[in-house]
Amino acid sequence: MLRAILVLCAAPFAAAAFAQAYPGKPVRIIVPYSAGGGTDIVARAVGQKLSEAWGRSVIVDNRAGASGMIGAEAVAKAPADGYTLLMATPPEVAVNHHLYSKVSYSPERDFAPITLVAITPLVIATHPGVPAKNIRELVALAKAKPGTLGYATPGTGSTQHLTAEMLMSAAGIQLVHIPYKGAGQSIPDVLGGQVPVGIYGLLTIMQHAKAGKMRILAVTTLKRSSAAPDLHTLAESGFPGFDTSLWFGLLAPAATSKEVIGKVHAEVLRVLKLPDVVERIASQGADIVGNGPPEFAAFIAAESAKYARIIKQAGVKLD
Repeated sequence: MLRAILVLCAAPFAAAAFAQAYPGKPVRIIVPYSAGGGTDIVARAVGQKLSEAWGRSVIVDNRAGASGMIGAEAVAKAPADGYTLLMATPPEVAVNHHLYSKVSYSPERDFAPITLVAITPLVIATHPGVPAKNIRELVALAKAKPGTLGYATPGTGSTQHLTAEMLMSAAGIQLVHIPYKGAGQSIPDVLGGQVPVGIYGLLTIMQHAKAGKMRILAVTTLKRSSAAPDLHTLAESGFPGFDTSLWFGLLAPAATSKEVIGKVHAEVLRVLKLPDVVERIASQGADIVGNGPPEFAAFIAAESAKYARIIKQAGVKLD
């Protein structure tokens, strides 16, 4: 009995000592997508500065596949010691468990949120030949020609697809979904006018919009993007409260100690204020957030509830 009491009393001190010594070896940030994409770039921008601050290697480990679930599962099942972290996006922790009947981890039970790193908007874009210069005109066109306007996304169940479902429900219109295997495959068809509408990450088509080859009608975030402040939001365009995005957030395995979470959180927030990190993340069309673990947990819960409603309403299911 006495031994058990001593062990319980010693546990907080052991956790504090471990956190003080952390990190004592290389840290991995698992990115559930291929190298070179937005998630990878954000993870490397943060990881490089963490490595410099800690004097330890911070390795970005790309584990692509299964809509992000392979990488997420690796973190969910990793030791809860702070040496394996996840740079997550909406699919891994807010979408996939509503789309698929079999997901090997629970977003609620298997992860400890650290911070929401950054948010980048999606955009509703058209070929310049489409007679709609803003979202209201696109809605009017869709109502005049119900079920005929096609829209491209990177795939069924993607954040882009669910954004379109949310817009169609809010606007009372019906567009035809044309799913591709990734955003890059759909761009030539929208540029060529074979598909009139596309939903993309802001940076994905910014150069085409600047060249006059695509027209961006609105961004999907609640606030305007600092990367393109002249673009109206859907919320400003007759759809109050409309808010979807691509975002990047850092999480650890669920049982990671609060002391280690706090140490990682504090250092990441410091890193997110560095001018070169701000510039690098802004180059992805993203706005830095950097909130606390409770706020990020609440954000994920709200995102999950939102996408659950959309998926149920639209009847989207993948297996």
